[in-house]
Amino acid sequence: MKTIQNQRSIYKLALAFMMLIFAVISCSKDDNFSDNVPDYTESIIQSFKVGTKYADINHTIGTITMTLPSGTDLKNVKPEIRLPESASVTPASGSTIDFSNGPVTFEVVSTNGAHRTYTASIGAYGDPKILSFSIAGKAGVINETNNTIAVEIGSQDGNLNNLAPSFVIAGGTTVDVASGVARNFTAPVVYTVLSNNGYTAKQYTVTVTQIQAPRIDSFVINGTVGIIDNAVNSIVVILPSGTNLSSLAPVITMPADQTVTPASGLAQNFSTGKVTYTVKNKENLTKVYDVTVSSIAPTKYAFLGLENDVNSLVDDDAKAAATWMQTTYGANFKYIKIADISAQNIGDVKVAMLYYLTPSENQNFSASPTDVSTMLPAALRAGASQANVLKSWVKGGGDMLIAGDPSPFVFSLGRVPANFGAARAPGNYVFSEFGCAGVSGCYDTGKDPSDVWGLGMRDANNSGNRRTHAIFNGLTFDGGAGNEYLPLQNSANREVRLIWWQHFDNILNPSCCGSDAAVKFEKTLTAVKFGTLRHIGDAFGYGAVEFKRTDLTNDASFDSQIPKDFKGHIFTISNTIVGYEWNSNGTVNAYQNNIKVFTKNIIDYLYSINND
Repeated sequence: MKTIQNQRSIYKLALAFMMLIFAVISCSKDDNFSDNVPDYTESIIQSFKVGTKYADINHTIGTITMTLPSGTDLKNVKPEIRLPESASVTPASGSTIDFSNGPVTFEVVSTNGAHRTYTASIGAYGDPKILSFSIAGKAGVINETNNTIAVEIGSQDGNLNNLAPSFVIAGGTTVDVASGVARNFTAPVVYTVLSNNGYTAKQYTVTVTQIQAPRIDSFVINGTVGIIDNAVNSIVVILPSGTNLSSLAPVITMPADQTVTPASGLAQNFSTGKVTYTVKNKENLTKVYDVTVSSIAPTKYAFLGLENDVNSLVDDDAKAAATWMQTTYGANFKYIKIADISAQNIGDVKVAMLYYLTPSENQNFSASPTDVSTMLPAALRAGASQANVLKSWVKGGGDMLIAGDPSPFVFSLGRVPANFGAARAPGNYVFSEFGCAGVSGCYDTGKDPSDVWGLGMRDANNSGNRRTHAIFNGLTFDGGAGNEYLPLQNSANREVRLIWWQHFDNILNPSCCGSDAAVKFEKTLTAVKFGTLRHIGDAFGYGAVEFKRTDLTNDASFDSQIPKDFKGHIFTISNTIVGYEWNSNGTVNAYQNNIKVFTKNIIDYLYSINND
């Protein structure tokens, strides 16, 4: 037993000795480690004094602010600056400095290699003046000559429409909007500083710019535009069948001051799978994209719906349309849930249909003159990832039929410029009619069969005769010469949304109501007007419109806000009082077959377009 205890003691002693050696070696390594990072505490301004008054120093954003007595000569100020022993400052402590023209920059340099700058601003009591201005820790550049302040914030520093600046004004003054109050800086904002004497004031115009987050704006191979999905950082490019994928040189565009690796124009082998591209912005933030290139012909007809599959669709009209489409196009049909739209599942689609009409089911879609985008689910509103995928897809040559409640999606695509937060004006083409716009829409019952709704096709409605177009093949017009219309609905029960363009008063000239107004509309938006409501006898209203590709030749009056890189076409039926309703709510529509033929003609026409 004693022998075993001795052995254990020897073992413990040896273990302790080894740990001691390890500790000595570790300490030795630590002692030999060379830390070349300078100590920035050696390059700070510890105090900044004029006379007996000390300035306020913000070391985070590097600003120095102070207010001196009223009447102080700001052209001859002698600050006393205290520094660490190893540091020096330019301009030097005790030198005479002119602060009358605005902030002065001081540079502190330490013998250890550390250096930093401070922006000092001095005001006289009662003199209206902003001494410092910052947003999200980013100091603004104050120009006292032009009365301007410029601030550049980072890509992750919030949204321009809701930023709360922090600023300092001279003592003895007030400001109209206090420091810390959030404002919308998407456009220049004015601050007015007023002296307490009530007689003198100064206005500053503040402009905020935001560094763009790293992103790829377009990815083009052999003229084919890739579908960009920023939600999952993927890009899908669909090239013609048989394309050799082993050496392709993409043309990549990004915001200014950003770089991408591999570089734009550099050939890559896409035949073996995904190729990774990394974008870096001026903040050195990065975003990595997985790029997949396939050589197939987009052949699918897709229906975009709110629920998981066709059978689960709640809206009776959407379900009827999707079921018909599935039966009609068979193996080439695919259903895509709107919330699941991605570059991968839209890439093989040639034509997509987006349609629902929800008053009967009351799925909480509604609109108002100030925000028609609320007729759309969140995934389809402007800026949403799914909306951006579809926008990228249409730009690359995808074609869409949009009808019923989601007609405002043409705005989300950026194909028609609209600002729902502003009044209608030139260049802002928001809808002008909002009848039955509430959540429950309108639901008419007991309608007489003789009250036929349809698409008005009179030549006076349009810029010419549209009745010979392929979308009307196999259809018969009623109404007689000069009063032609395509009948679509005469059921007893009808759901209604009357949300569309009536006319373009004060936006286009001429705005209404002859063929000349239709011509102006078509040239401005590179579009074709096909008709309006049956009961309207002139060019008042735009019930059916095809928005054509914009990457070819546009008229001289084409709206410059619209991107000139749309290769796809969009056909819209912008309201339902034309009678475009797929389910008649338990009653009979004598013209239901017209809806089917009309829809198939539109889809087949879009499918036939060569968007290369």
